[in-house]
Amino acid sequence: MAYSDVHRAFLQSISHHGFISSKQALTILLSIYTKYHPDDTIPNEHHLLHVITSINAKIARYSQKIKLVRFEPNRTDYYVFCNLSDRTPADRLHTCYTDSEVAYFWLVLKEMACCDGQAASPFLCLYLSELITDKPRLSKVRAEELLDEWTRAGYFYPESNGTWILGVRTVAEFGQFLREKFEDKIHVCLLCKEATFYVRIV
Repeated sequence: MAYSDVHRAFLQSISHHGFISSKQALTILLSIYTKYHPDDTIPNEHHLLHVITSINAKIARYSQKIKLVRFEPNRTDYYVFCNLSDRTPADRLHTCYTDSEVAYFWLVLKEMACCDGQAASPFLCLYLSELITDKPRLSKVRAEELLDEWTRAGYFYPESNGTWILGVRTVAEFGQFLREKFEDKIHVCLLCKEATFYVRIV
């Protein structure tokens, strides 16, 4: 199938959400097909992979990619819309957050990446806001809002034991950066040479 409104609508949907489960992706593709190609064959996972491959070919020149990630903590496959530019995670967030908020994100990311099992307690993450000296100061209320926002966005993931780990979006988008920055803390798969967390990147 040539690049069409199906591809554009799917790209718009995943870029809006940031990440979606493979089940959600198939549901979205089905609704798009219903709108643009109601008489075609009902799409399946093969169609989904073909659509994503075509989209990735188009958006690669913008340092973007839709990655399939197996997130082991909840045993779910996700499609993640990734910005793969050479900028650091902090630089990528500058368009949405203040310098203090970006510095806070960096501290939380660093703490999780360097702790055993890449896990940290929410209380420790909240305390890290005290270390931000940039003006304006980051209030505890704002820090809590940011942690909730970043968790919903897939950057952090709350485990059932009360700790937070690196989320599916952090691993997909910043995995290589974390591997290079914290090479003594991040394990690398001997077979695929990818950073290993709780996920398998395909």
